[in-house]
Amino acid sequence: MDQCIICSPAEDVLVFRDERGTVLLDGPVRPGHVLVGANIHAPFLHDITGESAAELLSLSQVVAKIIVEQTGAEKVYVVAIGDKDKHFHFHLVPKFAADASLGPYVFGANGWAGTFESAAESGEKAQKRITDAIAGTLGDGN
Repeated sequence: MDQCIICSPAEDVLVFRDERGTVLLDGPVRPGHVLVGANIHAPFLHDITGESAAELLSLSQVVAKIIVEQTGAEKVYVVAIGDKDKHFHFHLVPKFAADASLGPYVFGANGWAGTFESAAESGEKAQKRITDAIAGTLGDGN
């Protein structure tokens, strides 16, 4: 089994750790890019507790604010992929005014979303099941 980058980070990448989570500077794609990982060793968001998720988001918000203040970024993208490291974490990546928007690369026709097979009918049925389950679990929110 590979060593977990969040549970056992190398000393040179560990930035901060407390009861909310762990902040790492592990292979940043640009200045200000950090990882913020949950304290619970679990691969995906749906595998961690609500309390752990809230603590992780709280820590991520503080770190994002610091990134904006220290880099001059206009905002910080929050990305959770989970394809490589099997410990849930966010990538916080600063977005500067001169940068292209990420949205078209994810949701545009030629972006990642454009790689999905079209299955409108089954997609509509799945969306209905999901929205019904959310309403049944959380209420209607109104």
